[in-house]
Amino acid sequence: MRKRFLLLLAAYCLLPLFLSSCGYSVTRLLPANYRTIYIDPFANEIPFTEEVSERSGFQAILPKLEEDVTRGVINRFLFDGNLRVTTKADAADLRVAGVIRDFYRQPVRRKDDETVEEYRLNLVASVVCRDREGKVLFDEPNLIGDATYFASGSSAVPESAAVDNLITDFSRRVVERVVENW
Repeated sequence: MRKRFLLLLAAYCLLPLFLSSCGYSVTRLLPANYRTIYIDPFANEIPFTEEVSERSGFQAILPKLEEDVTRGVINRFLFDGNLRVTTKADAADLRVAGVIRDFYRQPVRRKDDETVEEYRLNLVASVVCRDREGKVLFDEPNLIGDATYFASGSSAVPESAAVDNLITDFSRRVVERVVENW
């Protein structure tokens, strides 16, 4: 009887230890005073007039890229659910502002005849998050989102679908940076 009691006692003592080490938590990562967020419209400062370099030899111009990125970041915050997105900047606990610095397409894989089979899209932006008092919580001058896509072959997708994937990746990185910064 005593052995059984000791085993039950040990099980009750060790159970919280096992449950706490599983890595799953239902608590918020953010401090309790951060509940709402406002996303400033992203600005587009891509230097389209600069000379094409080897890195950006396949520079692309996308109309309304800044609007699509802003919408993507807002949608990702809505999907994440840790912060409520507000349309009133002065009512928000946090405020994210971003400036798109570069967008380019790089060849990743070529066929034997030198035609490009796969591309990588990159989006580079400066992203700043401030609290209600204006204190900078993080300043990321070169946050990069990327996506690859096949331009030919059985896995080919239109570039517009790859741009959507790029914006999704970039938005995910912004949200992770804000929510997991603590």
